[in-house]
Amino acid sequence: MARVSVKMPVGAISATGNTEVAVEAATVQEALDNAIAVEPSIRVRVFREDGRMYAGVFVRGRNVNALQGLDTELADGDVLKIVPPISGG
Repeated sequence: MARVSVKMPVGAISATGNTEVAVEAATVQEALDNAIAVEPSIRVRVFREDGRMYAGVFVRGRNVNALQGLDTELADGDVLKIVPPISGG
């Protein structure tokens, strides 16, 4: 297991005032699950109601979808960044 940080999206702050959650995890899926267990508000910022990912999740500067998706393995010190979708006109 790796010790990683999950950075919450801009504008999101935990009940304790933190903008990131430290968790132990082997994969991106496990890191997100563990972060959601600590800070449940993360779920609606990452996943749709049907369970598909809504936001971009990046590790080592790459979108996890360009790697192995939620099965992407993590290393000690990795930082997951949650980036909400942006739209406009």
